[in-house]
Amino acid sequence: MTKDFMFSDIKNRIKQQFINNGWVTIYKNLDSVGMIDNGAIYCALVNNSNINNILDKYNWDLLIGHGRPGFEFYYKNNEERAEYKKFFEDGIEPFIYYRCEFGTKPSYLELSEEFRLYYNLFEEYIDIFNKNYIYIDSNGDEEVVVQIKPGEVIIKLRFIKNYISVRDMCLVVFFEMMRFSEKTVSELNIQKKNKTIKGGYYIYNHLIRDISSMHIRNDKIQSWIMGKVIIKGLDNYKPSHEDEMDENYNKYTNFNIGYDENGNIKTCTCDENKLSNYFGKNPKAPHYLTPVYFSCEVLNKYYDNPQKYTVEDGCIYCKGTWSLRVDNSCRNYVVVFLGDLGKLNYKEQLYWKSYNINPEKGMSSTGFKRAFLGMFTDPNNPDLYFKMRFKQFNEKWKNKFGWILFKTLSKEDEHYFSTFHLLTSENNDKEFDGQILAITKIIIDSLNEKELQKSIENLEKDEKGIDKFEKFLITRNLNSPDMIQFLRNLQSLRSTTVAHRRSIKNKKALEILKYFDIGKKSLKDVLEDIIVRVIWIFNTLENRLL
Repeated sequence: MTKDFMFSDIKNRIKQQFINNGWVTIYKNLDSVGMIDNGAIYCALVNNSNINNILDKYNWDLLIGHGRPGFEFYYKNNEERAEYKKFFEDGIEPFIYYRCEFGTKPSYLELSEEFRLYYNLFEEYIDIFNKNYIYIDSNGDEEVVVQIKPGEVIIKLRFIKNYISVRDMCLVVFFEMMRFSEKTVSELNIQKKNKTIKGGYYIYNHLIRDISSMHIRNDKIQSWIMGKVIIKGLDNYKPSHEDEMDENYNKYTNFNIGYDENGNIKTCTCDENKLSNYFGKNPKAPHYLTPVYFSCEVLNKYYDNPQKYTVEDGCIYCKGTWSLRVDNSCRNYVVVFLGDLGKLNYKEQLYWKSYNINPEKGMSSTGFKRAFLGMFTDPNNPDLYFKMRFKQFNEKWKNKFGWILFKTLSKEDEHYFSTFHLLTSENNDKEFDGQILAITKIIIDSLNEKELQKSIENLEKDEKGIDKFEKFLITRNLNSPDMIQFLRNLQSLRSTTVAHRRSIKNKKALEILKYFDIGKKSLKDVLEDIIVRVIWIFNTLENRLL
């Protein structure tokens, strides 16, 4: 590939304002990059009132590394005075700071703090030379806005255009590139030139000259382009109370809420401003507390991403952004109030809408008592009740014996407890396997063997968790073969369904499947039975030991 001394490649980028696929290059060190021998791209913010002056000359208005605050000294009435300046020059503001002069410490790049604070950007710090600045919308979804990499910074166009509109400023992208050759102008069949070209939003000078007498790198000619490009803000920009960068803010969809007089599904918006309430607002409209029904599969998204979401009894949390009251004590569906759905980001509303089902019979008794009677009520669903009882039981056991029976899960395994749930569909093998793995992790693998064996004499070498638990119970005059058999079969079920390949030829596996009625009952019913039996264990141990 030969060097283009006419810079047609760069001139095309100038016309595109250094924009590529929605990103703007606002800093780049071009020394020995590609076909550029020396050069750089830099930027600054300039007051809109100063645009004409900026476009009068092609020279850079702010040099890399300049623009730090300091004093400007001048004389007035034969007296030296000092005036503190926030920026290098009035009306010109750095946007990327080249931090240097640290002695043996390396130089690095910094993004305008005001820009970061305005959009509340999260700094994903990789190292001093690599950083991403991330915008998080009201739905908790992330968007990288600025990428700082070694020798380069790029920014999302829509964010910088909105920001300069807010500031009543424009973004100026400075550029300077040089190409050298050991050949002469005639050998390259080009002409010397020194021409300044100006357009509506750019100005640059293109210089081609003979430098053979300068003894630079044995080169004979230099082609040099220098100038700037203006990127303006949005037309007719007006400040808004809303999050300007969240395209789904303050938007609402409709949900199925009931039936009309002809038996057809009736829908309504979830916009609170258009719903009625107990204080006389919109009296003819559906009420804020109208129940809306969803299939249980709507919860899978939240169970499957415990790093971001938490599903608890009566509520879903998106960490750091939103929460949603839900009635998840119903066995076959989930209920949410119509007005509460309007609190969600529009993208999340559309997700819920895709699982919206025809109106059902009503809320759970737990949901009704909590929402309308203000009562503290235990959950109905076995999985939610199990989680509550598990914590209560462990605390009571500790109060009795001074140690917990079920050890706390490691940080890496915490999700087994937080995402444990009834199946969201009747027969889902993958989901069933995952929940069986979870409950065995929580109950069997977490048995506190170290404390259990302290009360046991004549412990066999190969005896493990359930064996130790059985012998501990015997020392406490509690012999419960049904309980122990259930735990052993549950452990075997985990091995049969999760840890090993299933095979109908395996006699032991067939016995385990028969024990849990797998094949006769739906997997959802099987898991529910298992949870109920674990709760029975808690109750039995409480009554007999605690």
